[in-house]
Amino acid sequence: MTKECFRRIYRIFPKPLERLLLKAENAIIYIFYGTLTTLVNYVTHFGLRIAFADIPAGATLTQIYEASQDSAVSSSGAAAAAWIAAVVFSFFVNKYFVFEKRGRQGILKEFAAFTAGRLFSFGCEVAIMFVFVDRLGLNELVIKLASNVLVLIMNYFISKLLVFRHKPKEHKG
Repeated sequence: MTKECFRRIYRIFPKPLERLLLKAENAIIYIFYGTLTTLVNYVTHFGLRIAFADIPAGATLTQIYEASQDSAVSSSGAAAAAWIAAVVFSFFVNKYFVFEKRGRQGILKEFAAFTAGRLFSFGCEVAIMFVFVDRLGLNELVIKLASNVLVLIMNYFISKLLVFRHKPKEHKG
């Protein structure tokens, strides 16, 4: 279903561009769902930072952001909770919509491999947030965005090459 929706969109472009989009289709769809996963991650991360901050009534966005910097939940703690929410969401959209792996057989093995790959990228994200935000004091929004781009690229290749790879069909002969 997802590929058909994207293919309808591709048809509005000139034929050479349509062919190029079709060649990059899996990556485009992955980026689309990766963006949604990033949204889940951000809403969870900053939602926790804000929910556990002392925010005055009628605060402006700037005041909310500043108050969230002194939240009871650290940026690395919020990153951990955001990671869990994003992994669960991401597993299902990757399995069914990006890599189109149907059926439940082997789902636990896939989820374990998927989670292991995500644990690796999670470790990278937490280390980045800890070093650049908690220790060096750099802008949390900028560092979070940069780390998410890196994590998105790592996760695509982990999912494509290790977790959801299509095994060649055996020929009966």
